Amino acid sequence: MAINTTSTYEQQKYILQRLYVRPHSTNELRELGIYFPPARIKELRDKGFDIKTFYRKETDSSGLAHRVGVYVLHQNEVSQNHQYND
Repeated sequence: MAINTTSTYEQQKYILQRLYVRPHSTNELRELGIYFPPARIKELRDKGFDIKTFYRKETDSSGLAHRVGVYVLHQNEVSQNHQYND
């Protein structure tokens, strides 16, 4: 289910909900309605969330291969005690 708002807060909340389930790539988050995932990830890191990035090749909808970031949320005090965790 894609997000349908440009609210920074709501996009951050949505990304965290997705990352609690499993890692997501930049392409996956874009397909879910987050236009520029790296900005939201940086904002979450600035709030204290431990989000690591690794890279892999993914093919986009036009068939082109790209090196994309994959975001992994690691548990820390912030991620265990934040208000998005619902």
